[in-house]
Amino acid sequence: MSASYNTSRWEEIRLVAGRELRTQLFKRSAVISTLIMLVLAVGGVLVVARLTGGEDQPYRLGVSASQASTVSALTPALEQVTGSNGLPIEVTDVSDTEAEAVLGISGDRDEEAEEATVDMVLDLTAPSPALKVTELDKADQAVVASVTNVLQQVALSEQITALGGDPAQVATSLTDAVPQVEALDPPDRDGEDFGVRYTVLMIIDVLLFIVVMGGGQTIAMGVVEEKSSRIVEILLACVRPTSLLAGKILGTGTAILVSYGVIGVAAGMTAKLSGVLPEGSVDIDAVLIAMLVWMVVGYATYAVGFAAAGSLVSRQEDVSTVVMPLTMTLMIPYILSFVMAMQDPSALVYRVLAYLPPFAPFLMPVRLVLGVSSWGEQLVTLGIALAFIPVFVWLAATVYTRAVTRTGARVPLKEVLARRPA
Repeated sequence: MSASYNTSRWEEIRLVAGRELRTQLFKRSAVISTLIMLVLAVGGVLVVARLTGGEDQPYRLGVSASQASTVSALTPALEQVTGSNGLPIEVTDVSDTEAEAVLGISGDRDEEAEEATVDMVLDLTAPSPALKVTELDKADQAVVASVTNVLQQVALSEQITALGGDPAQVATSLTDAVPQVEALDPPDRDGEDFGVRYTVLMIIDVLLFIVVMGGGQTIAMGVVEEKSSRIVEILLACVRPTSLLAGKILGTGTAILVSYGVIGVAAGMTAKLSGVLPEGSVDIDAVLIAMLVWMVVGYATYAVGFAAAGSLVSRQEDVSTVVMPLTMTLMIPYILSFVMAMQDPSALVYRVLAYLPPFAPFLMPVRLVLGVSSWGEQLVTLGIALAFIPVFVWLAATVYTRAVTRTGARVPLKEVLARRPA
């Protein structure tokens, strides 16, 4: 027996997608969870910005000497010193001021201390130089080591001059005698910008996994809920099974992409304004476009499978069991993307796996971030994935159509695929 439908397929899909979009986007639990994740994302970025904000300020070194010429002679060498944050230090002449004053130390503990103008004072007024700080943990060890080296070089030059030698020639000879370590076949993770690239790919992978897994689980739960309450029988009296499946996937996917899109944009803008966004050779805009494209493709690839799996059972308790194969299939490329980043991403095995539709949504954006994939390779792989999506949709629609109205015990997949439509 077949039902007669008075509306077109596109109209049916539009109605079902609109219903799913309103249900998933505006229900109370979804709004609350989105707001909580938005606050956590923005708050997390602000916390990171707060904790790392001091690293952008140069370390301040004050120099105190009996003669102004001593400070002038040392300043060029000291200005080449970099702190542990990678920034050149700021050198100030504090010869006319007590070290305690510039460090913000008050002589009377009852009085409020003034703000420090330097972080460390190099005191050259005594027979032996001294580095003075308020507390030992305030001493930047990179600065201490570099200042010590500068003072030793000055002392060595004075001794060489006293013996009638040329300090510049000796310094050049010592520099030339230092061997340089050269890696002939360094791994990609030894690159200077690998940390930035790995951070970007980790964020992309996590977002992809959340969207694809979260969307798939939501669809599977929704299918089982409609099936167990027999609402699906009423819906199928009005729309075609394939239209119901397509509408659920489009509506749920749109709701999830909008929710996480708002969170991602808010967090990204906060990171950019607060200076947390990493700088490097990664084109963030291009990577973001690629991520969004592969996010849609990955969702479309796996969502139909989750919907078909959900149609095989009638109880919410059985959902986790029936979607386990899909979950494991999703976990493989997710974990493999991190393994590929730590090994050789240009290896043949990773290049081949990246062309496979179930692996491409995770491996291709990562390969682009790591700089081992061209836009041509991205487009070819995208074309292959788009060509296989209709096959996945047809297979999932077949399972969904034949199993969604069968209640009771779990429907065997082999039985559904072998059964001829009535």
